[in-house]
Amino acid sequence: MSKLTYVNLADLELPEFQAHRQISDDYIHEISDSIRVIGVIEPLIIRDTDHGKEIVCGCVRYHAARLAGLKAVPCINMSLDPKAAEVIKLHENIKRIPLDHIDQGATFIMMMEKFHMTEKSISEVVGKSIAYISQHISLVRLDNELTKAVKDKKISFSQARELMRVDDESERLRLLSYCQEEGATVSVLQRWIQDYFRNKSVSSPQDSSAPEQTYHYSDQHNHRLCEACDKSVEIGKIRQVFYCPACHKAIKDAISDEKRKIN
Repeated sequence: MSKLTYVNLADLELPEFQAHRQISDDYIHEISDSIRVIGVIEPLIIRDTDHGKEIVCGCVRYHAARLAGLKAVPCINMSLDPKAAEVIKLHENIKRIPLDHIDQGATFIMMMEKFHMTEKSISEVVGKSIAYISQHISLVRLDNELTKAVKDKKISFSQARELMRVDDESERLRLLSYCQEEGATVSVLQRWIQDYFRNKSVSSPQDSSAPEQTYHYSDQHNHRLCEACDKSVEIGKIRQVFYCPACHKAIKDAISDEKRKIN
């Protein structure tokens, strides 16, 4: 049975792969302030490696304890192989400081490449669908610009998921630019992408034997947000109006100008 022991901070090593690429300094300072008052309440999980004692869970507590001036921290040393250690780390990260979508994708890729895990086995470990795993992996591997936009919170993961459907890179980046500059909703983006595929099929007829591209949209609710003012509007009957990105921008700019005049 693993026992609780105090280990010098100088004897601990950070893991080679850290799922969180960035952690807020404010968050670490907040934990550090707490440690100064009540100490490290929850022990770190560590394991012995050829290089020393590696932190499995508790990297934030490690940094915060150093900042607080501690010399040693409580640890539980577990006998873990590299794969088991990564699985525990993944559960710890999801529970404590949720990984953003990009860090999740990078972690899934690492588990596939390093431990030869399949998307199915990863989905069973983290309790997510196979589609969820696949989409996050594709996002990280597909497009650096798209990845950066999600990481910087300029677009949502839902928007990125729609943009990944566009195979033409220049068109994908053009639509990404509109999303970043104009804040297009997912439903607007879906219509733009639908128009893209429709125009593509007209300009480049496919073989008659090729499967026809179809689109499925969820039923509309009785209320939806106005894309101009963001107010909830009761709708008796949905009337779809399609605009190209340029016209959509022009309309929103005109409405914004009028609102500024009124205010």
